[in-house]
Amino acid sequence: MSHLQGRGHCQSCGIRHLSIFADLGTAQLGSISAFHPSVMRYESGEVIYHQQTPSNNAFTLRQGLVKLLKVLPNGRSHIVRVLRQGDLFGFDGFAGENYNHTAVPMTGVEVCRLPLAELLDLKKQLPEIEQSMMIRWIVHLREAEDMMVELGAKKAGERLASFLIRWSSNVDDQQDAGWVEMPLSRAEIGELLGLTVETVSRFMSEWKRQGFLQEQRGSIRMQQVDELRRLVCASGSC
Repeated sequence: MSHLQGRGHCQSCGIRHLSIFADLGTAQLGSISAFHPSVMRYESGEVIYHQQTPSNNAFTLRQGLVKLLKVLPNGRSHIVRVLRQGDLFGFDGFAGENYNHTAVPMTGVEVCRLPLAELLDLKKQLPEIEQSMMIRWIVHLREAEDMMVELGAKKAGERLASFLIRWSSNVDDQQDAGWVEMPLSRAEIGELLGLTVETVSRFMSEWKRQGFLQEQRGSIRMQQVDELRRLVCASGSC
């Protein structure tokens, strides 16, 4: 069940450097002093918002991991993106649209809930915020294009290796000795990459035997990445 943790203070927020307010100077920070988003806590598996419901709030992910699901007309859902700390999501309302996905925590998460109307007012006052959001839109578009290329042009092993290498290179999530949290099941990884769970399991088991991958308690560690690229990825395409 979701819980209101309190009010956020964007000026002093510990992840402001990852947020849409990151580029504001000292003088401009005063303009957001009255903006206090709600800090919400959600448990794994809860729904933050549903696809096609009114987009009244945007969200910044403070802690944890969130998956965005596209629900198909037949009721099936498909993972289209996994979000990490600092990601902005649910901003469909800026284009006058309902939410285009369903957002579900993969772990316990903490988010800042940003009221759309107030955020629109701030965006008009501070062009830096609009520029930051535009950059995020461009990044999302590029990620979608990259995923289309991967699904259409890369073989199964290349897709999986690319995903695991990218995931493990996120230094913000790294634990001791290169271990990185991996809450996705093999089925969820397959869903994200367009692979069967059997294919994902076969490659991961093989790479563990070869010493490229280690797993423990919901975490992974990649090793000999250059060698994995050489063996699996055509022309180093991972």
